[in-house]
Amino acid sequence: MRIVLFAWCPTTPVHLEALAASGAAPALVVSGGRAATARALERACADGGVPFERCDDVSSPGFVARVERLAPDLLVVAGCPQILRAPLRRAFRLGAVNLHPSLLPAYRGREPLFWAILHGEPKVGVTAHHLTDAVDAGPILLAREIPVPPRATSASLAAEVDRAGAALLPELVAMARGGALPEGARPRGPGSRFPPLREEHGRIDWRRPAAAIDRLVRACAGEIAAHAFFQGMKIVVLDGEPVPSPRPRAPPGEVLAVEEGAVLVAAGEGAFAARALVFLHRRRRAGELAAELGIFPGARLSGEPEGGDP
Repeated sequence: MRIVLFAWCPTTPVHLEALAASGAAPALVVSGGRAATARALERACADGGVPFERCDDVSSPGFVARVERLAPDLLVVAGCPQILRAPLRRAFRLGAVNLHPSLLPAYRGREPLFWAILHGEPKVGVTAHHLTDAVDAGPILLAREIPVPPRATSASLAAEVDRAGAALLPELVAMARGGALPEGARPRGPGSRFPPLREEHGRIDWRRPAAAIDRLVRACAGEIAAHAFFQGMKIVVLDGEPVPSPRPRAPPGEVLAVEEGAVLVAAGEGAFAARALVFLHRRRRAGELAAELGIFPGARLSGEPEGGDP
C-alpha cells in the first residue's frame, strides 16, 4: 500500500504516526515550502525514514510527474491550502481523501474552527471525504463528532481535531487494502461556508456582548490577531474573559479599570477583562502595557484606528 500524505497543519505528525502504526508508512510526505509547521514534520519523517518534500504548487506538471513515478495507491490530505486538481488526483489508483475539520457539509472551506468557535458551536468534527473538483463537497467516507471544550481556542481545538482525524486513518487504510474505497455518502444539503480570514475579521467591536468578544478572541488564537486600537495604536488581545460590568451603562470601549492582571473594558453587554496583550510584537502583561501607553480608567479603546467603531 503506497500512500502519499499531504500535511500542512501544526500537529500533522500525528497523521504520520497513525499511518505508520497501521503498517502503511507513507511513500512520501509533502508540506509547504514556507509552511511554519513543516520543520517538525520533516524531523518526524527523518526519524521514521520517510521521504519528505516541500512544495508550493502540488498541481504543477513537474510535481505531478514525480508523484506518478511512485505509482501511488492513495493520497491522504491532512490540511492543504491548495486546490488539488484532477491531474494530480488521477495519479492515485484509489484517488484522494481529505480530512476536513468540520462535520460536512457544515463549515466547508478554510479555517472552519475559527467560525465554529465564533458562532458558539457546542460541537465540531472531522470528516474523511473523497476529493472532487467541488471544495469539501465530495462523498463522505467517515466522520467523527468532537465536543467543543469550555474555553477552547482555534489552536487547542485544532490539536483535538487532528488527533480525531488521525484516529480515522486505520479504518481508512483497511478500506484501501480491500482494493477499492467505498463510494461514500453524498453530503446532505448545501451546508455552510464562510470567507477566508482577513485581518479585519479580528477587529474587536466593543458594541458586541462581552461573551461574543470572548469567542472572537478564542477563535483568533492560532489563526489571526484579535485586536483593538488605542489612540491609533494597534493592540493585540491574546487572552481574556467576559465579566460582569461594574458600570452597566458605560459606553462600549471605555476602560473601566486597570489592574496588574487585566484591563477591564466595557462591552455592549457586560465587560471584557483583557489579560494578555501584544504591542509592537512583544507580549505584555495588561497592567504593564496600560502604564506604558497611558491607558487609564475613562480612556477609550476602539475597533478602528481612527477611533470610531464600524
